[in-house]
Amino acid sequence: MISKGGKELDKGQRRIGRMFDDISPTYDQLNHLLSMSVDVGWRRRALEELELREGDTVLDVATGTGDLAIAARSAYGCTVIGLDLSRGMMSEAMDKWERAFGDRYQVVQGDALAMPFIDGGADRAMVAFGIRNMPDIGAFLDEAWRVLGKGGRLAVLELSVPQNRLFRPVYLFYLGRVLPAIGGWRSGKKEAYRYLSESI
Repeated sequence: MISKGGKELDKGQRRIGRMFDDISPTYDQLNHLLSMSVDVGWRRRALEELELREGDTVLDVATGTGDLAIAARSAYGCTVIGLDLSRGMMSEAMDKWERAFGDRYQVVQGDALAMPFIDGGADRAMVAFGIRNMPDIGAFLDEAWRVLGKGGRLAVLELSVPQNRLFRPVYLFYLGRVLPAIGGWRSGKKEAYRYLSESI
């Protein structure tokens, strides 16, 4: 994938995992601040699209700090299994899950392009703000198809660049200048937030 500056974005999975390890302590706070908390409503809509039922087994791919997984368990009582490259993000997710439910979040470290799950073992799969970090989206979709059972459903929640000619320049300025500046200042990892901006 090519960034705005013409350089190819490095989506090596070890690099991505380390980058998210670095920003995991401040990720939630900055995510809600920089999105003005509209991400909460987006997650709720994604779960509605999944048509979840109590008793479903749901894979939360690129689970991050676990917000989507926690929302799914809270609203629908389903079993959620998480997957992520970053140990730091997984640790944040497990802490939040334990505070919310008093038990242990089933989350494993792994690659979305080679998921350590059996064929057809999941009723639903979901990924929020993670598909842009995958070097081969087609390979991920193949894996999602493999792990989903008959009648399974996948929800992908992701940011994009608006097509509206009036709003687009404002959004691109925010994305290219404001987000890396605030994210870098608060986390001390400006390169990570520059990558997050360019990967959108």
